[in-house]
Amino acid sequence: MNAKASFRTFSHFERLSVRLDLYGRTRDVGTLAWSRDERRAYFEYHRDFIADPLPLSPIELEVSAGAKAAPYVPFEGLHGLFNDSLPDGWGRLLLDRRLQKENYDHLGLNPLDRLAFVGRTGMAALRYIPEKPFDLPKDEEIDLDRLASQAEQVQSGIDSADVDRLLQLQGGSGGARPKVMIGLNPKTDRVVADDGSGLRKEFESWIVKFKSSHDTAQIGAEEYAYSLMAKDAGVEMPSTRLMKTSKGSYFAVRRFDRTEKGSAHVQTVSGLLHVDHRAPQIDYNDLLKLTRILTRDERHVRQMFRRMVFNVLSRNRDDHSKNHAFRMSSDGTWHPTPAYDLTLSDGPAGEHSLAVAGEGRNPSRKHIMTVAKQASIPDGEADAIFEQVQSAVSRWPDYAKAAGLSEGRASEIDRTLKLS
Repeated sequence: MNAKASFRTFSHFERLSVRLDLYGRTRDVGTLAWSRDERRAYFEYHRDFIADPLPLSPIELEVSAGAKAAPYVPFEGLHGLFNDSLPDGWGRLLLDRRLQKENYDHLGLNPLDRLAFVGRTGMAALRYIPEKPFDLPKDEEIDLDRLASQAEQVQSGIDSADVDRLLQLQGGSGGARPKVMIGLNPKTDRVVADDGSGLRKEFESWIVKFKSSHDTAQIGAEEYAYSLMAKDAGVEMPSTRLMKTSKGSYFAVRRFDRTEKGSAHVQTVSGLLHVDHRAPQIDYNDLLKLTRILTRDERHVRQMFRRMVFNVLSRNRDDHSKNHAFRMSSDGTWHPTPAYDLTLSDGPAGEHSLAVAGEGRNPSRKHIMTVAKQASIPDGEADAIFEQVQSAVSRWPDYAKAAGLSEGRASEIDRTLKLS
């Protein structure tokens, strides 16, 4: 008997309405359709959106009339604007596990099916209608230690893991690290679950990260220490915390796609340029060029240059195109999001995902200054940025101590940083 015949029937989505929930104002953006024969999507902007446009994806999906075909690669026949809404890594794993649990063929899903599961509860400001939510129990209470334990079980393939609760709280987030969405009351430090249906006004939207199967045991304290170091290096960062419990400590970061006025529109460099973050298709020179074109603000170009310097000196080589993003204001202007996912990492084959003046394995100050020159950053400014970042990185032991990292792990990282 063919094993496929035992799967439950799934009604695939061939058309979705796309809406924008931007800072409290909801608008129809357009219609997304799936061509089964071509195995790719087409998108057409709504006439009202064309009449009063916003540059949601100004490079690869400009606002104009007519149906626009998605490229076949790198997003499985989906436009980069919408691919940014799809969870990858951890979120995709949870969805696939839930579908397997209900005996659906998760391998047969098309991208629109996955966007329907995102629906109205994903990251940033795009919403997909009709949605196909799972019937999951709602519970405001949250136990970080239990969720961390369940995340470990999911990664180990244990069938009894509470996939439903983790799926409910993953929020459409990207990346390989397990994470959950929470609401944090900054006045009382009370933490509640955030299932995407809305938080009470006294709560802020935060993300809490757990250890992946590839992480060191103290990854939470490590990432928190890196966030402190980055702030001192002049890198724009969101608010961060180390959430300590009776059984562990977890890195938490305030969401920059949620504001007091509502959701913000965010696009990754991967989505903006239609480049695969798993392959070395762009470098830092391209990133700085994009920043200048998109923002038209030299301050933002300097900030992205500073982040490059920090990534090099702090040995953060997981600096791929999905780990750089831009946020759009209500008037359509763009600026870089705060930095995120800053940790000690080896990168693909031990190299930076984004090369520095052609060098990925051992970029030096000379390579950094070459990028500065190519980006028309004056030598004096580039030198000053380099010195500030280098000074912060040299104080790594102080940040490690502030984060409560063990002396052994702190010293191990210190030795690595001194090689950069």
